[in-house]
Amino acid sequence: MIAVTSREEPRSHDSGNGHAVEGVVLCGGASRRMGEDKASLRPPALAGRTLLENAVHVLDGLAGRVVLACGQDPRYAELGRELVLDSEPGAGPLAGLVAALDGMRGEWLLVLACDMPRADPGLFRALLEKAREEDLDLCLLESPDGLEPLCGVYRKTCGDPARGALRAGKRKVVSFHGPPLRRGSLSPSEVGSAEEWAINLNTRADFERELERGPEEMP
Repeated sequence: MIAVTSREEPRSHDSGNGHAVEGVVLCGGASRRMGEDKASLRPPALAGRTLLENAVHVLDGLAGRVVLACGQDPRYAELGRELVLDSEPGAGPLAGLVAALDGMRGEWLLVLACDMPRADPGLFRALLEKAREEDLDLCLLESPDGLEPLCGVYRKTCGDPARGALRAGKRKVVSFHGPPLRRGSLSPSEVGSAEEWAINLNTRADFERELERGPEEMP
């Protein structure tokens, strides 16, 4: 289900290889552990942007169309972006990913959770390049703690498997990642900033640590 709230006609973006690239920011969570809507928080390191605005900013440089997976109900219309709505209640980020895949117009989807403030365009450029070079269906950031399914590149071919997992009652984003889909990753040895990129802000303590970084500007 898609609710169009954009003030502009969405653009298609080639990103160099003749395949349209789109993006989705996952921002449909209830932020219970944070105690307030974390998408609207403004860490000083983001140069005045909210977490949500920063995630959109990161993807805008590579994707001609960036949508917001905002849960079951329309939110954040003030950003002027297209919203994709969950079809299953309480299904978590998998439902948001499926909504974005269902609404794709191109071949590649850049996926970023709004609470990962240190991801940058260079990371997504590298993920997309590896996915294309190795003919993958999805390529994820791999941090020292493991794969990061909410920070990666998904091909349109992921749509049916992801939708099937959601309809089967599965909730983990990785639940559809097996064969025949081809999954790859960018490992810590390939990207020196993997630990930084993978930091996410789930709790008030996480946010307090981010506040300590000061006013340095992010990409």
